[in-house]
Amino acid sequence: MTTILLAPPTKQEDKEMTDLFGHKEMKALSWKQPFATLMLHGKIETRTWNTSYRGLVLICASKIPYSVDQNVVISGYHQMTRITNLFLEHDLAKSDFLGYAIAVGELVDCRPMVPEDEDDCFVRWDMGLYCHIYKNVRAIDPIPFKGRQGWTKLTPDFVKKLKYI
Repeated sequence: MTTILLAPPTKQEDKEMTDLFGHKEMKALSWKQPFATLMLHGKIETRTWNTSYRGLVLICASKIPYSVDQNVVISGYHQMTRITNLFLEHDLAKSDFLGYAIAVGELVDCRPMVPEDEDDCFVRWDMGLYCHIYKNVRAIDPIPFKGRQGWTKLTPDFVKKLKYI
């Protein structure tokens, strides 16, 4: 008689899913500008919530960006100056693509933010923030996307439409 040991069940969010053909599941998440574009420049994302999800994420720029005042509150003057200089240096002001999916990255880790993360996150440290660590962030041909708060599961048909630049 063969004994089969089963792993304990996990929440659906906890594991990277694949379909029958081995294609990875992809979820979408919205960022307000300028932070969506900064993901293409090595930004470590900050959120007020922890996540155990690991896998591919469609990076979407929401239709409404942060105002300058909101950016200063979130980032502080030092980081806001860095953001402005980066946008000027790379001529990014014309490419904010509000209401579009602009990139795909792989979420590989999530941990509490520490003060030393400020430069990599482009935001001022605040207790209670989490660093969502992405790797292999790649631009895609922008595609209109109506985002919403929190994770959005994408259909395989939608994922097939994405074209990497």
